Amino acid sequence: MANNIDFSIIRERALRNIREDLVTEWEDAYPAEEIQETFDAVKTEHKNNAVVDDFVPVLVEAEMKERLRSDDLDVPA
Repeated sequence: MANNIDFSIIRERALRNIREDLVTEWEDAYPAEEIQETFDAVKTEHKNNAVVDDFVPVLVEAEMKERLRSDDLDVPA
């Protein structure tokens, strides 16, 4: 029996949950729109450069937390 699990759906749900959690955790320090805009840019950058797509949510979350802690929400070029 073949494994027909679509892991892209799981990754997208994980990314959605990470985004929501970051906005909730950091909305007192930054506007939600700014967090979301940076999140989208970071996510796109990691998706475009990913060798293994399964790690994209972990990498995006780690980079976003570092950016939030260091007050660096400039959108990557």
